Amino acid sequence: MKTDSLNCLKYLMFFFNLLFFICGIATLAVGIWAVVNAQSFKNILVDNDLIFNGVYIIIAVGAALFLMGFLGCCGAIKENRCLLGTFFVFVLIIFIIEVVGAILVFVYYPQVETAALESQSAYEDGTDKGKVIKQGWDTFQATVECCGYKSFSEWKNNTAWASRNPGKIVPDSCCKREILSETSSPTNATLCQQGNVEFLNTQGCNAKLGNYLWVVGGVGLGILFFELLGMIFACCLYRAVEE
Repeated sequence: MKTDSLNCLKYLMFFFNLLFFICGIATLAVGIWAVVNAQSFKNILVDNDLIFNGVYIIIAVGAALFLMGFLGCCGAIKENRCLLGTFFVFVLIIFIIEVVGAILVFVYYPQVETAALESQSAYEDGTDKGKVIKQGWDTFQATVECCGYKSFSEWKNNTAWASRNPGKIVPDSCCKREILSETSSPTNATLCQQGNVEFLNTQGCNAKLGNYLWVVGGVGLGILFFELLGMIFACCLYRAVEE
């Protein structure tokens, strides 16, 4: 009976750590993608690198999950107490870091709005900083298909930007992708600048990002739950091996 229970516990732990291993690879891939392709977001928050550094935290967490899954799988299959103990300590540290990181996201997230709204005033102002911000906003708005932080109306209400762009209500990057193509009709571009919703992305970038954050948050909660189960299984298996 004890042998059957030990085997059941061993394979349950192996299964959960296999999930950690896969989640680690996925998280690591997302973090690397963000570093390679999300330069535009960093340009928008050009004066607030602290917020963007969260991407590197994602990479670190992904690498940690990868290593954690590997240690857990090996410790479970080989019934090695040293590996199981190392796994438990490692998971506990990662668990605490992730909880603290989630709290910091809620604390610092309002700074994203402040930095984004401030950067709109410097958009296309003729300075080197303005060029970087323009490139960031244009790339991000065109890629995510959004306009402004909360709404497209922020651009025309921004007196600094509006004074430099008479006759426009939004940057060209707010127009839908077919309008931005080289074969697009000039009439369509004009309709976009007149606020025609058929040719203009009206949803704010914050709402678009919010959809992604809900997904990331759900995945994060799932990972925390599996980590908690992993620690419980590791303790039980550690004691069972000792007995």
